[in-house]
Amino acid sequence: MPETPVAPQLTSLSGWGRALVVFRKEFREAFRDKRVLFNTIVSPLLITPLILGLVVSMAKKQATEEGKTRLEIALVNSEKAPATVATLKEAKNADFTPMTREVAEKAIRDRKFKVAAILPDDADIRIAAGNTVTVTILLDEGNQSSQTTANRLATAIGERGQAVTGERLIANGLPLDLARPFDTKEEPIKGGGNVAMVLIAGFLPYMLALYAILGGVSPANDAVAGEKERGTLETLLVSPASRFDLALGKFLNIALICLISCLLSVVGLLWPLYTGWGGMSEITKATGGLHLEPFTILVMILVQIPLATLGAGLLLAVSTYARNQKEAQTYLMPVILLVSVAAIMSMLLKSDSSILYALVPVLNAALVLKQALEGIFNPAFFALAMASSFVYALLAVAFAKTLFDRESVLLKA
Repeated sequence: MPETPVAPQLTSLSGWGRALVVFRKEFREAFRDKRVLFNTIVSPLLITPLILGLVVSMAKKQATEEGKTRLEIALVNSEKAPATVATLKEAKNADFTPMTREVAEKAIRDRKFKVAAILPDDADIRIAAGNTVTVTILLDEGNQSSQTTANRLATAIGERGQAVTGERLIANGLPLDLARPFDTKEEPIKGGGNVAMVLIAGFLPYMLALYAILGGVSPANDAVAGEKERGTLETLLVSPASRFDLALGKFLNIALICLISCLLSVVGLLWPLYTGWGGMSEITKATGGLHLEPFTILVMILVQIPLATLGAGLLLAVSTYARNQKEAQTYLMPVILLVSVAAIMSMLLKSDSSILYALVPVLNAALVLKQALEGIFNPAFFALAMASSFVYALLAVAFAKTLFDRESVLLKA
C-alpha cells in the first residue's frame, strides 16, 4: 500500500504529535535501507560474536603453538661455565647455541635469534658454592616474539633453579619443603564472578560505546544530509511541522536506532558465552557458564540510554551541518575516533577508577557497565555518570536544534 503523506497528518496535530509523526515516517524509511539493517541488526548479532570467536580461537592457537615450539637461545660465556651450561641444557624445549655477546646482539637484531642468555664469568664457582647465579637475558623490547621468548626462558631457568635447589637439599639430607615454607592455592568464592565475566567486562563496554555511534550513522546521514541531496528537505520545511518538531522527530528516530544497535551488541556478545559457541566453549565449560544478576542486566540497559541519546545528538548535528552525505561521512571520522579513544580507555582503566572519570562522556557509561559486570556498585559514580551523560546528550540535541533554526546551514547545498 502507498504510504500516507506526512503533511495531511501534521495539519490536525500539534506539539509532540507532529514530532511523533515525523519519527514514525523516519523510522519506517530507515529500515528499508539495507545498510541500516546490516549495521543495526546483522553486525552486532553476528559479526561481533564472529570476530570475538575468531580472536579467542587465534589467541588459544597461538598460545598452544608457542608452548610446543622449542626455544632457540643464544648463549654467551658458555665456555667459562660448562657446569652451568650442562644444568641449563636440561631445561625442557630449549636449545642453546654458544656465541659472543656482539654476535648474539646482531643475531637478535637480524631476527635470527629472539633472545640470548649471558652467563657470568664465575657462574660455575657460584653454583658449586651454593650461591645464586644471575643470568642476563638479552631481548628486543620492540619485538613481541622476543618478549614472549624472554618470558618463557625466564620460566625455564626458574624451573631449573628449583631443580638445583632440590638437589642441594637432598645432598645435605634436608627435606625439599625447606626451600618452600609457603604455598598458595586459589579458591573462588561462592556467588563471585568468573573468567567469562572478566572477558565481557573488558570487551563489552568497548563494543557498546562504538555501536552507540556506528549503529546510527546511516539513518543519521540520510535524515538531513540525504534529504538535502534529494531536494526533499524543503518539502518538510513548508509542512505544518515546526523546525523543533522536525528536529525532535528525526532525533528520536536516530536515538531509537542507536539504542537498538546497543542492545543487540550486548546480545551478540553474550549469546556465544551462554551457549559456548565457537572459541567460547572451553571458557564456558571451565567457568560453569555465564550468570548475570538482574541488577547487572538493569544497569546494562540503563547505561545505553544516555549513550544512544548522546550518539544520536552528535550524529544529527553532523548530518544537519553537512551539505551532503559524503561531507557528513568526512565530519564523522573525528567523532568516531574520539568515541573509539574513550572506548579503548575503558578497557585499560580499572572499574574502581577515580570518580572524576564519571564526567568523561562515553567513558563514564563504559566504566559504569564495567563496574556492574564485576559486581561493583558505586552510587556516587553511577549518579554522576548518568547525570553528566544526559547533560552532554541534551547539549548535543540543543546544538542540533540550533543548526535546524539556521537557514544558512539547513538549506546550503
